[in-house]
Amino acid sequence: MSRTDESLRPLKSRITIFDEPIICSFCTYDVFIPYEVYVNVEEPGIGVYHVRYSAICQHCGQAKIFSDPSHFDEKTKNYIWALNQYLLSERKYKIKIIFYIGKKREDKLQIFLDMLLESQFEIDSILREKTEVSVRAKITTMNELQWIRDTIMNSAGKLFISIKSLSIK
Repeated sequence: MSRTDESLRPLKSRITIFDEPIICSFCTYDVFIPYEVYVNVEEPGIGVYHVRYSAICQHCGQAKIFSDPSHFDEKTKNYIWALNQYLLSERKYKIKIIFYIGKKREDKLQIFLDMLLESQFEIDSILREKTEVSVRAKITTMNELQWIRDTIMNSAGKLFISIKSLSIK
């Protein structure tokens, strides 16, 4: 979205006010999902509501509250647009995971694969030679590489699986 009168869409994006990016004051990350919030600023019961925005940081979860300072400039007779939203696009990643699992622990392999599937990974192939397992997968996501790496490593850590190598392209 760029200089229009429509509301901010509740999608992962970068937001600017007068071309200055909104930055999380807690973690200094700049990716948010904005939501419209209607606030009763008058006495209760009068019913006068104003629109404010609440944006949730996609790194730490901190909420940032702001309003739209767009306005009509009487001197130039132009409307000054303040808010801009830059939607982040989905990216496709290919993943190769090599890890070790004992022959008697076939259930660990299936549980690990199920955990990946729950996190929206698509499993392309599984190759097993003795105790070494190679899994090729792909994912389409708006999340960063670190999220993908953390998801895989946390799933493996819960099952005490030793990751030999992990490549994400």
